[in-house]
Amino acid sequence: MALAHDFRSTHRVNSANNPVWMDALRVLLGLFLFIKGILFLEHTSDVFYIFSSQQDILSASKAHFLTSVVHIIGGLMIMAGMLTRLALLLQIPIMIGALLIVNPQRGVDFGNTELILSLLVTGLLIFFMIKGPGRYSVDNKILRQRKQYD
Repeated sequence: MALAHDFRSTHRVNSANNPVWMDALRVLLGLFLFIKGILFLEHTSDVFYIFSSQQDILSASKAHFLTSVVHIIGGLMIMAGMLTRLALLLQIPIMIGALLIVNPQRGVDFGNTELILSLLVTGLLIFFMIKGPGRYSVDNKILRQRKQYD
C-alpha cells in the first residue's frame, strides 16, 4: 500500500514530463507568432484594409495595432515559456477572428494557405493550452512549485 502511495506522489504528470519535441514545437509556434506580428506592422496598409472593410476606421487602426502587439509580446512569451497559458489564451481570439473574418474573404478552399495556416496555429494554441509549456520553459524552471522536503 505504501509503495503505491509513494509511486503516485513521485510520478505526478505535469508539463515538465512532455517530450523535448513539444518544447521545440512551442518555440516554433512562438517564433511564428512573433514574426507574424512584425509582418503586420510592416504591411500596415494590407492589414488595415482587411480590418477597415469590417469596422469603422478608428477601431480598425486600434485592432491592427493591438493584433500586432499581442502577436509580438505573446510570441516572445510562448517562445520563452513564460506565463505560457496566458499568452496562448490571448492569441486565441485573434486566431478565431482570422478564421471567421479575414480568411473567408479570400475564399474557403484548400488553395487558401492562410486558412490552413490559421487552422494549424489555432490547433497548436489549443494543444499547448491543454499540455502546458513543457520542460524547458520559464514556467517550469521558476514558477512551478517544487516539492518541499521536510
